[in-house]
Amino acid sequence: MTQGSNAARAPIALPVGRQLSIDERRRLVAESLRVGNPDSRSGDLPTQADPRQECQIELTVDAIHPYENNPRRAGNERFEDIKASVRANGIRTPLTVTRRPGEAHFIVEAGGNTRLQAIQQLWAETGDARFQKLLVLFRPWQSESHVLTSHLIENELRGEMSFWDKACGIVSLKARLEAEKGLPLSIRQLEEAIKGLGLSINTATLAHYLFATERLGTLGEAVTSLSGLDVKTLQPRLNAMKRHALARASIAEDDLYAGTFEPVFRRFSDKFRKTSIFSVVALLRACEEALALRLGVHVDKVREALDTSPRGVPTPPTSATNNSIAGAPRASQGSPANPSSPGEAGVSTSNAPQIAVAELAALPPGPAPQQALPGASAKLIVAVRAFAATSGVGDFLQITPGAPIGYVMRDAPAWSEGTHLSPEKQRASSLLAALAAHADPDGSAAHGNDADATVGEMALVCWLVDAGNASAGAFLDILNLVRETQAAVRIAAESEMDSKLGGT
Repeated sequence: MTQGSNAARAPIALPVGRQLSIDERRRLVAESLRVGNPDSRSGDLPTQADPRQECQIELTVDAIHPYENNPRRAGNERFEDIKASVRANGIRTPLTVTRRPGEAHFIVEAGGNTRLQAIQQLWAETGDARFQKLLVLFRPWQSESHVLTSHLIENELRGEMSFWDKACGIVSLKARLEAEKGLPLSIRQLEEAIKGLGLSINTATLAHYLFATERLGTLGEAVTSLSGLDVKTLQPRLNAMKRHALARASIAEDDLYAGTFEPVFRRFSDKFRKTSIFSVVALLRACEEALALRLGVHVDKVREALDTSPRGVPTPPTSATNNSIAGAPRASQGSPANPSSPGEAGVSTSNAPQIAVAELAALPPGPAPQQALPGASAKLIVAVRAFAATSGVGDFLQITPGAPIGYVMRDAPAWSEGTHLSPEKQRASSLLAALAAHADPDGSAAHGNDADATVGEMALVCWLVDAGNASAGAFLDILNLVRETQAAVRIAAESEMDSKLGGT
């Protein structure tokens, strides 16, 4: 056996019972130093078990993989800036990683895919040892649903996901939860399960996500600007068309979407890819025209039927495969211009709490306490109440502290009985509903707004209150000037009349 061998050596025998000389000690020390190093072939060693507790570990960047099911599918527009920051300063906040049972590589557990990609590129491009290893926070593996939820939360906190990515992420999470639990989940059970994982969500938002992914896939994959407000505008009108098609020609929902709406969706998707222009109002009008063509009637007849639909229009049965899955609240009650239109199947709001004019009058005068109106100023609520009272729609206004804008519009009993409102009251009520919907882009209070704005009013309100739209601000200035001019003309006319009456 050579001195440089890595093979195991027998222990060195030491003399017993006598004092060692200096020369003997030197010999034994020298012989001990000639023992070979242990074998370093890691492939012969058993895989080390991952830590059972959260802890910091050091890994090479190549040992970490991005999370392949990251719900944010679009690349980060700030990637080059992030890469430059990593080049200059490294990764200051440690990545959080985990490892699936039986896999050799680690994955990003809660955000950080972009930073990992940046440092991996830097290591490949430069070979600089600064980019070879990372000190990371390791968390023991829990479940696929846990990792997906962690990425949803992280992306939501950073505001880096589109509506469509969030919708697809939630639907993917639903599938994973159902697979792990071994049973289908109602929308209420899904809400509870997701909240248990630490993600705040509600049934109204879930219903919008499920409807969008079930019926608007063509649009969602192409129209990157598609928003929650767009879906909230589309869903009730498309549902009304669905009911009308079933009542008039027994057209089933799947057939209606595949044969009538999908060609329209594809046409608008192609237009967006070329122009980056998308209009919800134009899309709905095109869908109405397509439905009229299929029914063989003039489009005005379809629109008239949608706006004045009688209460007796049949509603398709609910199904676990569409937007009316078990437990889901309806997205809307119908247009205010259509007081008697039916809501979604299986849900009634006839017993919903309301505030009547007398109750509004009995409320304490002056601004409501600020702390009682999160998301809305007391001054705004005073103005809303004044508008509702002046317009005669105070019966339908419900001051709701939990709502984003401090109120919701409720369906009055008179509407359910088929009593039509005056055009002025219809307009006032639907404008207030549109404003409430605009203040709630993710649908968290949608279930409270039983009065819907018309498509045109919704689009107008969204445009006017967009603080980042210079054109809308300029138009508001024009409106104020027109009102001032009209007021001045009226005052001048009244003064002239008074002068004439005084001279007679």
